[in-house]
Amino acid sequence: MPEQPPPPLKKPFEGIRVADFAWVGVGPLVSKYLADHGAEVIRIESATYPETLRRAGPFVDDVPDLDGSGYFANFNSSKLGVTVNFKHPKGPDLVRRLLAHCDVVTESYTPGTMARFGFDYESVRQIRPDVIMISMPLYGQTGPWAHYAGYGHVLQAAAGFNHFTGWEDGPPIGTGVAYTDFLVPHFAAIALIAALDYRRRTGQGQYIDFSQFEAAIHGLWTAILDWTVNGHEQTRLGNHDLEAAPHNAYRCRDGRWVVIACETEKHWEGLKAALGRPEWCDMERMRRRWQRINEQKEIDRHLTFWFEDFTRLPSESALQVEEGVEGPPVRKYTTEEVVQLFQSFGVPCGIVQSPEEMHADPQLAHRRHYWKLEHPRMGLRTYDSPAFKLSKTPAELTRPAPLLGEHNEYVFKQVVGLSDEEFVNLMAEGVFE
Repeated sequence: MPEQPPPPLKKPFEGIRVADFAWVGVGPLVSKYLADHGAEVIRIESATYPETLRRAGPFVDDVPDLDGSGYFANFNSSKLGVTVNFKHPKGPDLVRRLLAHCDVVTESYTPGTMARFGFDYESVRQIRPDVIMISMPLYGQTGPWAHYAGYGHVLQAAAGFNHFTGWEDGPPIGTGVAYTDFLVPHFAAIALIAALDYRRRTGQGQYIDFSQFEAAIHGLWTAILDWTVNGHEQTRLGNHDLEAAPHNAYRCRDGRWVVIACETEKHWEGLKAALGRPEWCDMERMRRRWQRINEQKEIDRHLTFWFEDFTRLPSESALQVEEGVEGPPVRKYTTEEVVQLFQSFGVPCGIVQSPEEMHADPQLAHRRHYWKLEHPRMGLRTYDSPAFKLSKTPAELTRPAPLLGEHNEYVFKQVVGLSDEEFVNLMAEGVFE
């Protein structure tokens, strides 16, 4: 008999069902990790008060649409979506019936919100004794700031990131997106996975009181240590850095920018070689890293001149003769060639890419980072996949983000067990609104 192929491996979270009440950024990204690796994640919303991120652009054709938000879609791939009107007398009981079939409950509301709905941990545990519940508000469940509301832009300011973002002589400016939304979910996902492992070994669930604020602090590098140990308050440096020189972005002739970050003597030696060992590199005040840290403006001046003088447009010849200058033609580089040159000498550098360039990036294409999924309202669109790939059970984006209430019939009939008559009656009564 021919040898039979081995059965497909079980996905890491296959068989785990998640009731996902979380909204906006952090919470949905945490459950997305589970969904993309096999869990059945059910987004629970209300048509009368839909998830905030559904109202955030970009929208298809720039037309606001609760089912047309690219932002919401990218955070909710591989999930199912249901709607329940919590203010309807029968709404909370329907949710309780669903929770009886769920292993994990995620939420990111202000503390006390789930209790007002009747779904705090103690209440949910009465329904499902081994449930794992994770709450992910900005500041945790207790403390003087616990009931403060806000989003990632507020959190990154409170956590100190804005203090370091901007120029030395200017105010804190923050980041263009809520930076902490893309840092904090990793910590929450690890905590949730640890709780799942604990339940697998002991049969016991638990409650995770997760503070986005405390998780974000881990991204501050040495700033807090520098204060506690040395009494030194780090502050805004623009593109400069306390440990690297040069550390900046430099404009090429085609209008694109190249970033360079030399942290070691080896990096500096590579940069000198790539530049052709100009005299200024060997000045006494450039010989040691700690000296160069104090000469960043001088280094920037020389490198700005180099990038303006030694780069070219793609249409121009690589060898150019300077008018009125005797000697051999000067070798000039496109932006891509500059990066290849510096990288060949071991210099940490890269091109500042636009969104269009990121979407066409060959490295991301090689890694299959972007997935194409057909959305019922938005059509074929791009989704981000996890940044890691498990060798035996890699992530799989199984479906596009759900429409509002798209899977009501499946979830409440197949999972909860409503009869056709019960489902129709509840729908007629407005319970699914």
